[in-house]
Amino acid sequence: MMRRIAFLRSIEVQQAAPYLDALRDLPDGAEARLFYTDGHCGPEDFPGTAERLKPDITPDELADRLLEWGADGVISLSIPDEHAMRDALVKELLADAGVPVVMTGADATHLLSDKWETKRLLTEHDLVTPEGLLIDGDLLNSRALPVPAYATFLRWKAAQLGYPVLCKPLWDCMGNGISFLAGPEDLDRYLLNPHDGNVVMERCVSGELCSVEILGRPGDYLVQPLCWMGPAGGEPEFAFGQLRYSAPRPAADAAFAPVAEGLTKLCTRLGVHGAVDVDMIYSEGTYHVLEINPRVSGATSLSIAGSSVNTYAQLVKLLDGTWSAAQAAASAHRRLAFQFPVAELTAERLAAARARLNVVRANDFHIGGRTHPNMLITCEFADAPALGAALDELQARHGLTTPDVIAGIKELTARALAERQEEAHRVA
Repeated sequence: MMRRIAFLRSIEVQQAAPYLDALRDLPDGAEARLFYTDGHCGPEDFPGTAERLKPDITPDELADRLLEWGADGVISLSIPDEHAMRDALVKELLADAGVPVVMTGADATHLLSDKWETKRLLTEHDLVTPEGLLIDGDLLNSRALPVPAYATFLRWKAAQLGYPVLCKPLWDCMGNGISFLAGPEDLDRYLLNPHDGNVVMERCVSGELCSVEILGRPGDYLVQPLCWMGPAGGEPEFAFGQLRYSAPRPAADAAFAPVAEGLTKLCTRLGVHGAVDVDMIYSEGTYHVLEINPRVSGATSLSIAGSSVNTYAQLVKLLDGTWSAAQAAASAHRRLAFQFPVAELTAERLAAARARLNVVRANDFHIGGRTHPNMLITCEFADAPALGAALDELQARHGLTTPDVIAGIKELTARALAERQEEAHRVA
């Protein structure tokens, strides 16, 4: 019996709202405590107690604190990758004490946090990934053996890959530090002030950015619905600054099926235990896999909204041994889900939105010292024909968001309804 379950978190817990409410009824009445390192956590944010930790807590210190508290089991909800690495090491440390941790092991987490190693794994498993090159940060920044020809080599390789190219820090995520290089002149400027570390240079693929969450344990994984994040192929954009959505897309979903099979086989090989988030670009019928993040993600709430399968509740099932991908899939209920930036969340604007829409969450993200108001809504297919009128009214009376976002939601809703009707006729 598990009497105490610890949850680990390293970014604002509000980004997981309202889906952490599912932890209110833990098996056998277990006590939940959130151990977190960023933001604040009040009684309304987590259904249990909470403890703030220092931001730079080490894996050894965290493992000791969890044992001191008396944790019988631990679940990692940490973002980004450096904190996932910390939690993976906590898993290894607590194994000797017999405390189970729902988190992928340290070796696999290390591989997936490294963009180049991930690219090699994808290629070995016949999954499409953009062509690229590992750039040595020491050579690039003249910290090792002087190689005057190295910059010329990089120019030559970029020309082989074909512009535009992207330069990505080897160990970072959430779009941080990515440089978009449209041509040779951009590369020349980049080489004058490059990233101070190892870099992956890769061909920039144009298409639609999307992600998918996979959760489970080796041999038994659930693949959540695809989440669509907007256009790709140019300068990286702020993740929460544009319309993101989850909706059935029959042709795109069919094209993804063999990719999903390949990804679950890779997860089994790596021993993934918990959740991973896979970033991709869909271009001309092909999915180009960019990264596999060894953790929950900023898209987890959108994924849950689109499928009705609560990732956090499923992680508890993985911990207590009752997990079944088939049972999780049987509980799924597809619907439309949209996440988008909004104007300031005044009491009047929020009340009006809640009166006309199914608002899952409306909150401010605090990133880089800036506040980003954001809203997540869902819509049942039966209610979708009326969604556009509700949005138009909210926009006219309250200036909910930008006209582009309103137009985008209406267009996507119309397309989803048309494709759903076409699919029903085809099956009939």
